Amino acid sequence: MKDFLPILSITGSDSTGGSGIQADIKTIYSLGGYAVTAITAIIVQNSKSILAFENIPSSLVQEQITTVYGEIHPKAVKIGLVRDAVTVKKISQEIVRSSNIVVDAGFISSRGEKLVSDDVVKSFEEYIFPQAKILVLKIQEAEMLSGDKIVSTSDMLSTAKKLLGYGVQSVLLQGGHSADGIMTDVLVVEGNEDSPLFFTSPDTRGWNFHGVVGTLSSAAATFLAKGCSIEQTAKNAHEYIRSLVAYSVVSDTDNIIRHFNHNVISDRNAEIYNNFMSLVAKHSSESREVNFYADNLNITPRYLSQITRRITGKSPKEIIDGFIIKEIEQTLLSTTLTIQEVAYQFGFATEASFCKFFLRQKGVSAKEFRSR
Repeated sequence: MKDFLPILSITGSDSTGGSGIQADIKTIYSLGGYAVTAITAIIVQNSKSILAFENIPSSLVQEQITTVYGEIHPKAVKIGLVRDAVTVKKISQEIVRSSNIVVDAGFISSRGEKLVSDDVVKSFEEYIFPQAKILVLKIQEAEMLSGDKIVSTSDMLSTAKKLLGYGVQSVLLQGGHSADGIMTDVLVVEGNEDSPLFFTSPDTRGWNFHGVVGTLSSAAATFLAKGCSIEQTAKNAHEYIRSLVAYSVVSDTDNIIRHFNHNVISDRNAEIYNNFMSLVAKHSSESREVNFYADNLNITPRYLSQITRRITGKSPKEIIDGFIIKEIEQTLLSTTLTIQEVAYQFGFATEASFCKFFLRQKGVSAKEFRSR
């Protein structure tokens, strides 16, 4: 029994089997865990839409969890869809016995449908989020919670940092279409916000598939249970998902079919690109020179350029400048720093060089941009 690794999944039942309890059980089992469950809702859906919901009474949800803990102490907990505010509070009272908690509340479906009321969202914010080791959110959910509009990698990063304010230990934003047109996830850990991790994939169809975020979060719970750090958990979970989500989505008389598609960038190139983006997020205010990033990656600038162009169609310099201009925009709009102070903050030798850079990137002066 030394390998017994119980993982508690608290979420709804999906009649398609593509998400919810069914998908969590498959994921946990495939990664060497033992799934124990508490079902919160019965969901009737097909490949096109959700047809009906039936919430499980809060007392019954709580009793499921209490009974599990009565005989088994889960090594990790994954919390998914809960559609009743009272149930959310009762769950929070039960899971205080666990430290490895992954929250993927599923406020918004993969089709963009809002699945819970505002009261449920508030209950999660008050009772569940502060207990979370990893909070997994889709971009639409992050926008709803933060009030921010996320249109770039830089936006994702700033919003993830903002959402740490809920008291979570880390935030993993999933599914961002950055300006380069690829799928991007970003992980920010409390106390290490200046060293985010990026995870990218050009296969946007696969990453948008129904149930991917739920599978990612249950995989994360399993890796936490195995003793992995938050950062290693995120890496391992993404590697696991890539082994599944290398598939594309095809239609056959309206049935969803998954199959493997190996026409994607190599794992090595993806790793280099992800590390490059993490370096850009950490050092863009210090250096905009491609050589600096290539040296840190132990590759040549030419090889880095080949990778970024293959993945995004952009040069490393375009990516660096695009990232830093977003940071500058946010600083100009959200602080009272003078333009000269902003220039120095982002590593420009003079205000004049900063203004020239900003004008070239935005087509207006920094002063005009701020006044608008």
